[in-house]
Amino acid sequence: MPIIRRKLKYEYRFTQIPNDWLRDKRLSLRSKGLLAQLLSHSEGWNVSIGSLAKANDCGRDAIRGSVKELESHGYLRREQARATGGEFAEVIWVTSEPSSDSPSSDLPASVKPSLKNTNEKNTISKKYARSDLDNAFEQFWSAYPRKVGKAQARKAFEKLAGGDPQQILDGVARLSADPNLPDTQFIPYPATWLNREGWGDEPYPKREVKPAERKAELPDKRAWVKAEHDRGEHYECRPGEFGCK
Repeated sequence: MPIIRRKLKYEYRFTQIPNDWLRDKRLSLRSKGLLAQLLSHSEGWNVSIGSLAKANDCGRDAIRGSVKELESHGYLRREQARATGGEFAEVIWVTSEPSSDSPSSDLPASVKPSLKNTNEKNTISKKYARSDLDNAFEQFWSAYPRKVGKAQARKAFEKLAGGDPQQILDGVARLSADPNLPDTQFIPYPATWLNREGWGDEPYPKREVKPAERKAELPDKRAWVKAEHDRGEHYECRPGEFGCK
């Protein structure tokens, strides 16, 4: 039974990956999937092995295996800087372009469309993208837990979400559902959250539950009367109080 690739509703939410990379026979299907996931994020975005394992519901060893495979074929590059004291800092991997002699696919190259058709296609895509982008922003604004500076938020959203607003929508959904979300005044403005790519943040740390504060107990206002009563002085005793008549 064949699997057919057709145009989707949100076609403009795309990630650009060379066909040769996805058809590289040296890479496993799992490694190609990880590569596509990494490239779907904006430049400068970073993630840990643990976060990738959690997001993909798999073990850390599986992610490490794919990272090693991507590194061995040039899709990831290992870097290690030196800390202030001269010792080595932690190892990081950065995405990179493999060498030009990487094996090409046996599939025939696609036919490049004429300039006329390309222009018409781009015009239609931009037309639909404008409408979809407006709808996506309204979804974002409705979900964001602090509604301040809508105009600035819209500018930041359109700047960052042109390629793939879905990652922003997924991120704001996780933010609004976070059980450890702080009080509203401590949540960043929407534009600030967007400009620092807050959708890639880890969840807020679990709040420490503080024991309920006990109200101060007021001293017995009649304690001194009881003390006088016990000494045989009843000048302040009320009728029936402490057995007095």
